[in-house]
Amino acid sequence: MRFFVTGGTGFIGGHLVERLVASGHEVTALVRSPHKAERLRELGVTLVPGDLSVFAEPGTTLEPVDVVVHLAGVVTAPDAATYEAINFGAVRDLVACLERQDWTPRRLVFASSLAAAGPSPADRAWTEADTLAPVEPYGEAKARAEAVCAAASFPTTSFRPPPVLGGGDPAFLPVFALASRGLGFRVGGPAQRISWIGVDDLVAAIVAMSEDTHEGHRIYFTTHEQVIDLDELWAGVSRAFGHRVRVIRVPGPVMSGLSTVASVVLPLVGRPNPLDAKMVAQMRAPAFVCTSAALTADLGWQAQVGLDETLERTLAGYRERGWL
Repeated sequence: MRFFVTGGTGFIGGHLVERLVASGHEVTALVRSPHKAERLRELGVTLVPGDLSVFAEPGTTLEPVDVVVHLAGVVTAPDAATYEAINFGAVRDLVACLERQDWTPRRLVFASSLAAAGPSPADRAWTEADTLAPVEPYGEAKARAEAVCAAASFPTTSFRPPPVLGGGDPAFLPVFALASRGLGFRVGGPAQRISWIGVDDLVAAIVAMSEDTHEGHRIYFTTHEQVIDLDELWAGVSRAFGHRVRVIRVPGPVMSGLSTVASVVLPLVGRPNPLDAKMVAQMRAPAFVCTSAALTADLGWQAQVGLDETLERTLAGYRERGWL
């Protein structure tokens, strides 16, 4: 098949493109940075220079493909307007751009997030039938983007992954960097319960959703069915390193205060704030749990890689890249 991928130089996108090329598919990727795209060039990917703003230009013409996979977005932003512009506005522009072409994709596969659903109830996992209730701008923008996809004139699939673990993931690097020094932290009180997914399993899910030939619009959670809490996550990271990680429990109000200070200080030294208000809102929720039963029933996909192996692969990936 022919694929057009945004976010191909990112963490998930890099793994996906390698899988698609290895499977014999033709891949075209929108790339903002030629330097970051060197690996894609080596793989034989057709590169289209530009950023997400190209979709807002009325004259933009895209070569025909079978499936468009939209992974590009922002996870950490300085304000709500940036989340809205990139995680919603660019999706709206992409859908409109595709509808202006003289060809129609068989399917658009859009990377939403568990954050679009919001914190889950304490006693059960989110399903696709539940009403969305995001608690911060990132999740709100993703939820609005899902609605745009569901109104498109061609078939779409929006998928909602929980935290994604794997080699090359910058989001979890601070967790492993702390653990390398024998330290960890979480919000005080009962340990938050979370769903999770390894990047290799998520890529397999994206491929399965791309191959879906059903008509209409679909929404799926894409998660490993094993639910863990943060103490279990830190214990797994500890096993991956082979040494004890001491987990410090930080009171919620203190975590919020640290976020406020970091949002003022870090920009002054030119560094992004990994502990922004969005992250704190997510960290203080009691649970973010979902189930992929619908995806399994419809397309037969199920996560295969367990937590310990996933964390070992994540650590190995950081070390291979010289990040740890």
